Amino acid sequence: MTAHTLCSSSLRSFTSTAMLAIALLLAIPFTTQAAMIQVEGGQTSVLFGNGALATLGLEITSVTPNVTGDLGPNSVAFGINPRNAIGDALNTTFIYDSPEFAPFSGAIEHTGRVQFNDSIEVGDFTIRAADGRPAGTSSFVVESRFGLNAILFDIANPIIEAFDNSLVIAGDLLVSPELAAALENEAAAGADAGMALVVANSTVVPIPAAVWLFGSGLLGMIGIARGKKAA
Repeated sequence: MTAHTLCSSSLRSFTSTAMLAIALLLAIPFTTQAAMIQVEGGQTSVLFGNGALATLGLEITSVTPNVTGDLGPNSVAFGINPRNAIGDALNTTFIYDSPEFAPFSGAIEHTGRVQFNDSIEVGDFTIRAADGRPAGTSSFVVESRFGLNAILFDIANPIIEAFDNSLVIAGDLLVSPELAAALENEAAAGADAGMALVVANSTVVPIPAAVWLFGSGLLGMIGIARGKKAA
């Protein structure tokens, strides 16, 4: 076998390997990372159904901060924590694929308090996906991280609009089995407690420069190899 034959064979092998690496790189990381959108802030509005709360023996006695939401004059609103929240506030980490909204992961965090009957406090609310939720609900839940640490509501019948610069989720709030158990009223699980509206600001997640450099480097090496082969 001549040196020219060996060189040509090596070039073909190198080119095939490099092309395979590029194909894998483009098929897996690039398409996923380029489409990912992250929530940066916004507001979640909640309208509690007074009839449902009364059935649970609950009456809202205070809300902090006392901000009117987007669901009418009787609704309340909680700001969505930024991704670099300051102090004790939890960072929002929610990320999703736009516009299909799949996959998604992370949590939308809020800082605030709601007091019932001058004695029961919940707050620092998290909206996230959870496994094993009741039939007829989505995987999304509203969880309290202050006072009563438990999942408070399951979100049912969600309407989701996902874009590159915004995310809107609207849905019904159903009393969770955890909240019903805490109130010693397990029959109340699944009761309609109101509705929630999430209006979030989002941005496209940038592809790390190192990934682009790696892909560009491989393409450059392929070009060099092809040039040598032609020569």
